[in-house]
Amino acid sequence: MMILLAKRTFTVLLALCCCGLAGGCGRENGKTAGELLDLALAGMTGTDGVTFEGETALRVDGRQLPEASIYYGGELINHKSLRIYKLLPDSAKSQELPGDLTQQAAGPNLYSRLEKSGGQWRVVPLNEDQGGSPLPGLNPIRQLEELKTMNKTVTREAGAGGKVRLLRIELDPRQAHDQLAAELEAEMSALRTSSASEKSPVARTAAGVSALERLWEQEDGELQRRLRDAKVATVYHLEVDAMRNLPKSLSRQRTITFLSSDGRTRRETFVSRVDFYGYR
Repeated sequence: MMILLAKRTFTVLLALCCCGLAGGCGRENGKTAGELLDLALAGMTGTDGVTFEGETALRVDGRQLPEASIYYGGELINHKSLRIYKLLPDSAKSQELPGDLTQQAAGPNLYSRLEKSGGQWRVVPLNEDQGGSPLPGLNPIRQLEELKTMNKTVTREAGAGGKVRLLRIELDPRQAHDQLAAELEAEMSALRTSSASEKSPVARTAAGVSALERLWEQEDGELQRRLRDAKVATVYHLEVDAMRNLPKSLSRQRTITFLSSDGRTRRETFVSRVDFYGYR
């Protein structure tokens, strides 16, 4: 009887130890993983400004597309003003995404300015000299803000060290799908506005506008078709400075599975990582 009781006690202790090592159900100073996430998000909300650098990569059916990779930097100023700009690969500070991104072509000069108004980040129109395509979809501040209200599962992960905590945030599948749909809708809307204001003499004619409108409607229809039955899985990893409760880095992996126009299953994985430093 005593041996059986000892075995049961050992099993319970083993389960508790494994749970604690995984970080999924353990507490830190009495706080759950979700509460630790809230602390980090509150820390970012309370800061006057921060500088960041990030990078993105896209894999289609397991094959990485170098032309879809972007290195970017940016700065948050006075809580509500944000600028995002493209960096050349060898000037970026972070080099931690998997795969070879160093073959990226210089590409167009990309730059965005955003202002927060009424709780929403809005793109500030650029003058002709600044040019380039906007980068509002890479706004890491908005990504962090969204995590406050989204349906998600938050767990702690081991191995980060005493001064750093690592949180894993997995979105509910429906929430992940809705987030993607909202982002793509915003990008398509921005593209439509940009096309309408195109300075090309051809684009400004009635025929040019009509052609652009038809192209936009065609692309938007194809996008909606793909989204309708797409399955989306989105996981974030947030590295937090445990002493200051401030985000150090945020990575996101979003995997989308859908049927292509030829009826074949297509799998796209978009990976991004951004590092925060220089808090003010």
